[in-house]
Amino acid sequence: MHVTLARNETRQTFNVWVHGDEKLVRGSGLFVGESGVAASHHFLAPRDGSTFQFSAGRYRLDVYARLLGDSAPTLLFSQQLEVSNEVAHALMEPATGVYFDWGPDSSRYLSHVDKRLPSPDPAELIEALRLTMQPSPPTGKRFPSPEPPGPTSA
Repeated sequence: MHVTLARNETRQTFNVWVHGDEKLVRGSGLFVGESGVAASHHFLAPRDGSTFQFSAGRYRLDVYARLLGDSAPTLLFSQQLEVSNEVAHALMEPATGVYFDWGPDSSRYLSHVDKRLPSPDPAELIEALRLTMQPSPPTGKRFPSPEPPGPTSA
């Protein structure tokens, strides 16, 4: 599977496909039986040095799949999406993404921006835990220690 996103004369193909809900699996094939398949699908741009940046405007999203035995991909779904000036500006910030949720009353997908902090580096997290688990240095205050029991005088 892959998707294309087109705006005016610009077209970007997102050919890296992963799917799943809990654990993402890189897509290379998918059997769809009579009852269908429900899964979250994610499409990423190729790592060929090009970058994709949303600009304000109307986009067309096309979803394709190559069916077993077919020589060309089949268009499965096509949808118009709108990116406002505000959303395009917000997407210039690092770790920011746009989501499109279906609006049943407006019968269209509505965009919203979400900012996610990057996941911590496991090595840095382990080092931080080591630092917090080390004994604290003395504070300068002395507390009397109990005297060991000794001989009692009569």
